[in-house]
Amino acid sequence: MLILKGESRFMDTRDFVWTPRHVGALAVLCLAQVLDSVDVTVVNVALPAIQDDLGFSAADLSWVMNAYMVVFGGFLLLGGRLGDSYGHRRVLLGGITLFTVASLAAGLAQNASSLVAARAAQGLGAALIAPMTLALIALIFPEGRPRNRAFAIWGAATGASSTLGLFAGGLLADGPGWRWIFFINVPIGVLLLIAARQPYAAERITRARRGFDLVGAAVSTAGVSLLAYAVLQTAAHPWASPHTIGLLAAAAALLVYFVVHEARIAKEPLVPLRLFGNRSVAGANLIQALRGGAMFAVFYFATLFLQEVLGYSALQTGLAYVPLTLLLVGAAGLGPMLVRRFGTRLVITFGSLITAGGLLLFTGISPDGALWPQVMLPLLVTGFGFGLVVVPLTAAALAGVPPSSSGVASSLLNVSAQLGGALGLAVLSTTATGRTADALKAGAAPAEALTDGFRLGFAVTAALMAVVVAIALAVLTNRKESPA
Repeated sequence: MLILKGESRFMDTRDFVWTPRHVGALAVLCLAQVLDSVDVTVVNVALPAIQDDLGFSAADLSWVMNAYMVVFGGFLLLGGRLGDSYGHRRVLLGGITLFTVASLAAGLAQNASSLVAARAAQGLGAALIAPMTLALIALIFPEGRPRNRAFAIWGAATGASSTLGLFAGGLLADGPGWRWIFFINVPIGVLLLIAARQPYAAERITRARRGFDLVGAAVSTAGVSLLAYAVLQTAAHPWASPHTIGLLAAAAALLVYFVVHEARIAKEPLVPLRLFGNRSVAGANLIQALRGGAMFAVFYFATLFLQEVLGYSALQTGLAYVPLTLLLVGAAGLGPMLVRRFGTRLVITFGSLITAGGLLLFTGISPDGALWPQVMLPLLVTGFGFGLVVVPLTAAALAGVPPSSSGVASSLLNVSAQLGGALGLAVLSTTATGRTADALKAGAAPAEALTDGFRLGFAVTAALMAVVVAIALAVLTNRKESPA
């Protein structure tokens, strides 16, 4: 039995003792999150093989990624509230089941449309899984040192899974074939379903809350999905085009109505707006959105620079991210110790400053540069900064949140990361592409033009992290963990 019975969110931290059941429960939740997070990046390096095998057009190939991201981002809030209303374990198991079946369908896909549909179903399953892992950690482990340690392990697994996806994708695509990128999820999903089969006592807290805001769920899902779609299709339809402006306007109208509905009409709001009265929750989500854009941009620019400028293969590119994975794990583990000594605000500020410094180092890349000084050193500095912030930011986003809203608070943090990542990457990649186009028109060689665009992209991303530093200092409170 891995999902604990009888634990209380309000347990005194000093009375808490880690047991094998705690370790097992945390292992299940971290593996579920890894299953979810890996699929965001694992497909990247296999896209050429998928295109050749299933006959995707160049314009449609991006929907192998976008179908997952649009549905994932659009349904996160709904997934979080379903857990709060009907039981976190129940929704977690439903999400794992859907994700596993969809992965099998993706691996068996015989044409482009069936793969895109399977990827959308994977995104829906992931939207049910992601908020439940954080919500259950917040319910199992009391606030303070036990929860921060659990968040550190969860954060390390989440951070490592992104780079693990790049490595695993290259390894599987160059080995048994791209279909195994999806097949490998099936035995993992079955294992998770078996391990998480036992109920958790905190579900008794949430089951008493049966109200469900159907209108709010429909409007928020439509609004967020439409916003994600509008952002992700800017490669085909520029930002200033009537098509994109119309989509953004429609998304904005839906989201504005959603806020009005939640504030004035809904009896059981999907998102209790009082959460944003908590400065810690509001500030953490804003920072998470900006960090999401920065992290997506780092992987995007660094991967393209390695492959398109330095000529690395998919597998070589994945291997280059292995040291980053190890450093992210170590930095996330260091986070709780620093929070105890310096507090959440100072650690978030310090980690964000380190990240900005690493991004500035990236602005020194050149087409004939060496791997370690021009790519690996900036990547490791940036990754260390990202890792330090994982635990304090997660703790800030859930600090003071009642059990009945823990699922939706976790969903908000995931929504912030995904939408911030998608929006930030779209803006940053458009900026870099524009600089590359200008350089080509001016007569620069392709490699130099690409590098010039990437340098600008990294510089703007560093400026984004400077904004994060300002928000952390101005908005967050400096919470310190009580001694155990």
